[in-house]
Amino acid sequence: MNRKNYPLNALRAFEASARHLSFVAAADELSVTPAAISHQVKKLEDFLGVPLFRRRTRGLVLVEAGQRLAKELHSVFSTLDQAMEQVMETDRGGSLALTVAPTFAAMWLIPRLQKFYAQHPDIDVLVSTSLGLVDFQRDDFDAAIRLGHGQWPGLEAIKLFDESVIPMCSPRLLDGKNAIRTPSDLKNHVLLHNQSMDFDPNAPTWQTWLDASGTQDVDASRGMQFSLPDHGLQAAIDGAGVVLGWRFLSAKDVQAGRVVELFDLAIPLGSTFYLVYPEAHSRRPNIVALRNWVLGELNDR
Repeated sequence: MNRKNYPLNALRAFEASARHLSFVAAADELSVTPAAISHQVKKLEDFLGVPLFRRRTRGLVLVEAGQRLAKELHSVFSTLDQAMEQVMETDRGGSLALTVAPTFAAMWLIPRLQKFYAQHPDIDVLVSTSLGLVDFQRDDFDAAIRLGHGQWPGLEAIKLFDESVIPMCSPRLLDGKNAIRTPSDLKNHVLLHNQSMDFDPNAPTWQTWLDASGTQDVDASRGMQFSLPDHGLQAAIDGAGVVLGWRFLSAKDVQAGRVVELFDLAIPLGSTFYLVYPEAHSRRPNIVALRNWVLGELNDR
């Protein structure tokens, strides 16, 4: 076969369809209609002279020939994407578009970002905060830092650290008439709640912590609600109440004496922070620089 006559659009349409096992999802990824994807796949099957899918009511099933071709095309397109991005990175003179969970940005990344610039003055950084998952095929980001369980198909996920929660408050609440000495003393103070983990039914709440501590006379339904953990932590620093604080991200505030940890009972958050980027990006200079720097900072803490 003549390479110049390969149906490249059809190959791209097939590769996306094979990954998603869906013409609709492939069309969404490539910004065309499902009918156009179906037409391109049929064109490729006619070109090869063999079927690649079995069309089922609930989706697509790759036949043996389709499985072999999909595996090879995934490798080919990953290599092509990497080569193109490396050239584009060189032409841009170095840039890094990063989308980050807001709490991680406020409590960990931004206070350290000047260190990254000091090591990599040639890389211009864009930091965008969001709780939503990034679509690297559609959104113009190089990497993301997200909470999750590390299972995102097609993406490389580098575990950063485990997180846990523990009651924290201003040192001022340890003295005076309603000084906190036992978990039951929490009934005399405002509980500060974090809503950012409401998407995860297994994430620990104040009720989780009170149950684990055997405390039955504190109403976990009362108190102040905050959309982000750092907002609740700031309220605790200001003496507004007791927060179920994130230990790792709050470490500097604890070390500085702005808040204190109570009762030595920590509960794992469940989700973990990961540095995430497409597998094809793994050797890009800006990704290598970010990965090495983040892991170095975590090791030096």
